[in-house]
Amino acid sequence: MSAAVSTFEIHVDRLDSYREAISGGLTRADVIEMIRELDASVAEVDGHGFEPTPAAVEAELAGAIGLASELWVKDETGNVSGSHKGRHLFGVALRLMIDDRLGRGADGRFAIASCGNAALAASVVARALDHPIDVFVPTWADAGITDRIESLGGTVIRTDRKPGVPGDPTHHAMVEAIAAGDVAFSCQGTDTPSTIDGGRTLGWELIDSLIGHDGRSPTTLDRLVVQVGGGALATSTVRALADDVGNGRLKTMPVIHPVQPVGNHPFVRAWDLVVARMLDVGAEGVSADRRAAAATLGRVEGGAAHAVMADVSANEHQYMWPWDDEPESYASGILDDVTYDWLPILEATLGSGGWPVVPSEEQLRRAHWLAQTHTVIDVSPTGCSGLGGLLALSESDSIPKSDERVAVLFTGAMRPDDPRPEEA
Repeated sequence: MSAAVSTFEIHVDRLDSYREAISGGLTRADVIEMIRELDASVAEVDGHGFEPTPAAVEAELAGAIGLASELWVKDETGNVSGSHKGRHLFGVALRLMIDDRLGRGADGRFAIASCGNAALAASVVARALDHPIDVFVPTWADAGITDRIESLGGTVIRTDRKPGVPGDPTHHAMVEAIAAGDVAFSCQGTDTPSTIDGGRTLGWELIDSLIGHDGRSPTTLDRLVVQVGGGALATSTVRALADDVGNGRLKTMPVIHPVQPVGNHPFVRAWDLVVARMLDVGAEGVSADRRAAAATLGRVEGGAAHAVMADVSANEHQYMWPWDDEPESYASGILDDVTYDWLPILEATLGSGGWPVVPSEEQLRRAHWLAQTHTVIDVSPTGCSGLGGLLALSESDSIPKSDERVAVLFTGAMRPDDPRPEEA
């Protein structure tokens, strides 16, 4: 068992899976016992369990990108399997353990679709459970990661695109496997809702760090710039922050800026279409100046927010569909063809008065170089892509340069096959 207390034990009372366990007749002690058992097994596989990860002010990095604001970085590079993804899968595993204890368990191999970090994290947690897992990856997946998955007992299934079939082929393959009897064990909340439950621990830890820093509850966070691929990370984080606004630990919801690359931004396209409809203008006009469109709308809250989200949810296909071309970016880990968990991100962005950001490829590369040279964190290109969004905001003078508290997430460690920023 890891020396530190698991973040899941620290925040056990806030988990949806805990409430489900209690409603089914289990006790708090039962759930803590399961968390400790699973965390100890994870530690045996990966060297440590899910203790809280650090968040700190990075003043040198802020200065390097031209901000006088207080810039916080939440560092997930030392987490289980080297990224934030394990949090999601631990949440899934805990829910499956609870369901099994309540007599609702599902048989079958686990199945996940991923281009890298999620697949590795799932394999670590599946090994901790001693459960077989099918891992659907693209043909270009990092060999170092797939080798590690196989060493953990996972079955790697490389999946290529089929001509004329839109969407992520690995996700298609996973859905087919689930229909044939596999059990969803993924980082898409649309397929595995409990993945969001586990991911919320990241946001709660961030607020713990802010309160510990300034000694005040409620504490403040003015702006969150967060990378978006399939959407589970951003969805989990904004839901955690909303929880803490609701319970009085966080003064108000920060302005939310989702980040996606030029070569693949289905969430941004959807936001443009939704806002264009709200303003009764063309989507091209919105995309030309997203900041101005957001300023025109202001914070969309209360009844107005409910009406917008009800309409979007009922007509989701009009706003979200697979990216038209094969996605590509320096930040290869957020190249999901579809932003699966996009509706909570949309609601949080509209409700906070925020807008999405599409940094250039040059800005993503430069953000990686700045992160590597102005912090001690060995973060990957995808892992610091939120910083690329902050760099784009700063260079376009779209946000205040000072008197704010801003947060970004460094979500994954460098892998042997990742490009080095000095080479890129």
